[in-house]
Amino acid sequence: MKAIFSAIDEKIQEVASEGNGSRRRLDFDFTLGRMGVDAGKNMVFWEMRSKYIVILPRTAEYFGNMIVGSNLETEARESIYNGTDAYVLENKHLRVYIRKIGSRENPENYNTSDILLGVYQKDLNQWLPLKSLEITIDNTQESLSGSGYTEIERLGEDLPYGQVTAYMQSGYINYTLRFRLESGTDFLIIEGSV
Repeated sequence: MKAIFSAIDEKIQEVASEGNGSRRRLDFDFTLGRMGVDAGKNMVFWEMRSKYIVILPRTAEYFGNMIVGSNLETEARESIYNGTDAYVLENKHLRVYIRKIGSRENPENYNTSDILLGVYQKDLNQWLPLKSLEITIDNTQESLSGSGYTEIERLGEDLPYGQVTAYMQSGYINYTLRFRLESGTDFLIIEGSV
């Protein structure tokens, strides 16, 4: 299938470079799966269900314009949440808003309770009650705040997962927090490392 989609991509780029009215005809035959066109996303796709593991769940490999993956149902984008710049991680169950803080070149002071802005549960059609989320290291108050930034791993649609990393230089210890939403899950994974 990789060869077929590489040929399709090559022809699409060729036609696009020739301008309006250009066209090509491609003939190919395959019996497995389903092929379709998503005009809204400008994308040709092929789906196949198998009882065998062809590619590990929630993984993707990128070959130019072609993505080969499994469970590619997450979107990661930039947005605004109640007037605050935010990253959004979204799958079919959750929409998670994470505060966009500083940058590698321009870190900002923040508190861990400032990171997670809101979580919308699509299946329940409601916002989850979130008064605050405070994260500490060794239950030490000095680790609650410091200087750093948040960064999204990859922006886009049809991702195996979306992930935002928060970098913190606190008065106690330097650490990172990873907020990951995987395709098909109804929970947010939060991991920390020093």
